[in-house]
Amino acid sequence: MSSAEDFFALVEMYNVTYWPVHVVTFLLGITAVILALKKGAYSDRIVSAILASLWLWSGIVFFMIYFSDLTPTLFGFAPPGFSYASGALFIIQSIIFLYFGVIRDSIAYGFEGDLYAKVGLVAIVYAMIVYPIIGYITGHPLPGYPLFGSAPCPVAIFTVGMLLLTNRRMPPLVPIIPLIWGLMGIVAVVVFTVWADVGLFAAGIVAFLILKRNAQLPVSTVARAP
Repeated sequence: MSSAEDFFALVEMYNVTYWPVHVVTFLLGITAVILALKKGAYSDRIVSAILASLWLWSGIVFFMIYFSDLTPTLFGFAPPGFSYASGALFIIQSIIFLYFGVIRDSIAYGFEGDLYAKVGLVAIVYAMIVYPIIGYITGHPLPGYPLFGSAPCPVAIFTVGMLLLTNRRMPPLVPIIPLIWGLMGIVAVVVFTVWADVGLFAAGIVAFLILKRNAQLPVSTVARAP
């Protein structure tokens, strides 16, 4: 399956099949943003756990179960095992959030009010609200368009936004897969005409700024233990 028509038809069936998981994941996203902006004793761990759950869902359910036959063809080349390879990336990212964010508690979220944080909030709003609006404008009203939480691309955009809200230095491995997947957004635009994924490609570029900013952030003085 590689045509845009087949892709959107499968997205519609996927959304109908797993409704109302989209409501749950949307509420999880709202919870993550609130906890990042209003710090609590375990807010960092909970935010990382939410991100881990979103990446795990996309990796297993979206790619490996429902979209296992997804094979985009770009410049005449259709990479074999695309869905399983993509699913593996998302599962690995989920493990990264679980290990560094939940077990080690080495990812700290917060709003510092700088340009990075403001861009992060824009990315979050784009992933959760603007993304499906673009689908509607471009002729793919719900449920025939990928949705935040249950689809990988808006999850990746949301994750870049959340990582721009970090206010302590985190392990540099954390943003690498969101960066890679963001740059792959151009495939979704060109092959499947998912125009909202222009924002995903932009998020991939922004992820480079996360790496630069992360190196300049202070190291937390709080002991991070399992």
